[in-house]
Amino acid sequence: MEWCRSTCGKYKIESLTAATFPGAINVIKVSFCQDEAVSIGAEVDKDPLAAEELLELCADAALDGVSLVAVHEDTGEVAAVAFNKLQVPSSGSSEKAFFEVFAEERCSRPSSKSLIEFMVNVDSRCNLFEKFDADCSLEVMFLATLKEHRCRGLGKLLCKSSSELAKKLKDGPVTKFTIQDLGPVYSNMNPRQVPTTPPKICQAIWTSFISQKVGKATGYSVILRVPYEEFEYNGKTYAERIGPDSPFCELVAKVIE
Repeated sequence: MEWCRSTCGKYKIESLTAATFPGAINVIKVSFCQDEAVSIGAEVDKDPLAAEELLELCADAALDGVSLVAVHEDTGEVAAVAFNKLQVPSSGSSEKAFFEVFAEERCSRPSSKSLIEFMVNVDSRCNLFEKFDADCSLEVMFLATLKEHRCRGLGKLLCKSSSELAKKLKDGPVTKFTIQDLGPVYSNMNPRQVPTTPPKICQAIWTSFISQKVGKATGYSVILRVPYEEFEYNGKTYAERIGPDSPFCELVAKVIE
């Protein structure tokens, strides 16, 4: 399903499909896992096996049928991706969130576990479901663009289209994505129930000054900021590795109207 096109006419925003999934995974592998601030902070950029575990997380999120890609019209290359995840509140104090379970059960590499535990930590600082009286949210989980396609507004288009997709979910699923669509690498992944409750909010953790600018431009409200000095991996804080350009992350949300 096509959602929009760039003003230059060279890119189209589409729902993720079996055909574009390999390209989307490649964007995360070569861009998010290498260049994103939090990947540098947790040293995922130095551990290919840790990156593979984050790719598995993306594959799992793809099953929700709410992820989007930016495709170059002339070449068909996937230039950017928003791997989105439908989130629902825990049913009780003993039930763990999706990311927490993934970190415990499916991460064997310390750096990938550190990154996902960072996400759990930030998410836990504000109960967005209670704050917005929501029983489901669409989380822009990982947002990334290939280097050669940056500075073209693709992140903004993906975020805007993610909000539009979230609105349409009130009428039922927009796109079905199956384990078979993931291809042979992830063919042994266990099936799971996809949330069917339409989301009332979109949420994200913006981990760099770039994604924070994208969020501001697309109507997200900052709920809280968390300094990278509070997170440590392998003897150094995230802040020491990331540097001064992105000193904090932002937990953000946007009401779906």
